[in-house]
Amino acid sequence: MNGNTNKTDAFLKNTSIWEGEFTNYINRAGGVTQQGKIIIETEFQNGIVVQRNIFVRPDGTRSNYVGIARMRIEGNKLLWDGETEEDPNTGAKIRNHSFEGFVTDDQIYILETYDEVLPAGDVERRRNTTHYCFLSESEAVMTANVYVNDELLVFAYTRLWKKK
Repeated sequence: MNGNTNKTDAFLKNTSIWEGEFTNYINRAGGVTQQGKIIIETEFQNGIVVQRNIFVRPDGTRSNYVGIARMRIEGNKLLWDGETEEDPNTGAKIRNHSFEGFVTDDQIYILETYDEVLPAGDVERRRNTTHYCFLSESEAVMTANVYVNDELLVFAYTRLWKKK
């Protein structure tokens, strides 16, 4: 990185791997707390950021779930790049997808909303937020939450370190 970059550029505009221990709370069955590790792989090419979130269980096995975002940077905003018609993890159809991120020198805030059409035809309204606070070009705190039909499903916290 050169002296003209900011902390969020170190995350968004570099191909890198970030890792950290996470804790999340799942608002089901009276509340369940999960812990593990998150690996965030970012690729930056031709103005497009591709981010993959990989979850690792405490026993070291990877979850089958991989969160994927494909974003483009326009000024101080992150916008979804392309169309989203299906959830690659569940195969459920996606409708009314909206994605908007806001970028400052040391923070990123992302709001994503969509309707997920389940195989039986039921529709779940989803709202996800992610907030990154960068302490340096190699350390960040991330919080996130997921709402389904306006009810909290998950909130999470992790401290991330740049590995590569």
